[in-house]
Amino acid sequence: MVDYNEVLDKRLFYLMLSIAQGQEFAQDMGFSNPSDDVLQAELFDIASRWALFVNQGILQNVGESAEWILDLLENQEKLVTPKEDLLPFFVAFGVSLVNRLLEHGNVTIILDEQALLGWDNDE
Repeated sequence: MVDYNEVLDKRLFYLMLSIAQGQEFAQDMGFSNPSDDVLQAELFDIASRWALFVNQGILQNVGESAEWILDLLENQEKLVTPKEDLLPFFVAFGVSLVNRLLEHGNVTIILDEQALLGWDNDE
């Protein structure tokens, strides 16, 4: 029997890997393309979540952590691909993982109101 929650969870994970390419990633993993209205809603939701992560400093922390693990792997001579090529993959994975943890209620984001106000003023 198909566990629809798991299927939706996987689809969202692939969508969160990239605002621009998430639909393509999901399709590559066997998911059907959504209707135009669902596609637009998904794109808005994914972009909004990425914006939240940028705004709250989460993306910066994920990026730094990705660099650190790649530095470790490079230092231990375990990389066959240049770390600059792997960094976007590690960051996308980190963002998708954080989102999954949020979706499952394992973590909560406490919004930094000052960051929100500063972000609005920068636009």
